[in-house]
Amino acid sequence: MTTLAWQKMTKFTTLGFLASAAIGLSACQSTPTAPVIQRVDSTFETTGVGKTKVQAQENALASAKKTCGMRQAVIVKDEVKYNGLFDQRTGRMIDQAGAIAGVVLGTGKPNLSRDDDYEYNISFRCQ
Repeated sequence: MTTLAWQKMTKFTTLGFLASAAIGLSACQSTPTAPVIQRVDSTFETTGVGKTKVQAQENALASAKKTCGMRQAVIVKDEVKYNGLFDQRTGRMIDQAGAIAGVVLGTGKPNLSRDDDYEYNISFRCQ
């Protein structure tokens, strides 16, 4: 193999590695982990936020699992809080009306939800 061919192969290998690393890092950023606070009684607290209740719960549980590592995260107390622009029922009705109007007018569905509409506060232990 010539020196020029070796340099080209090394260059493409390096570019491939950097592209793979960038893709891997962007995948890690898609699931935000919330800060975890440790209390004196060996419990931890964290809050997950999301556009939906399920997304907020998944984010909080991901932080708990990351904190506990190989041990099991056991929820001691949990609470869901809604922080949307409207109350949940009104927001759901507006969302459905917007979806119907979007279909009729061909404009698409307006999105009134925010990334922090729901908060899921949990206290947990690692066992």
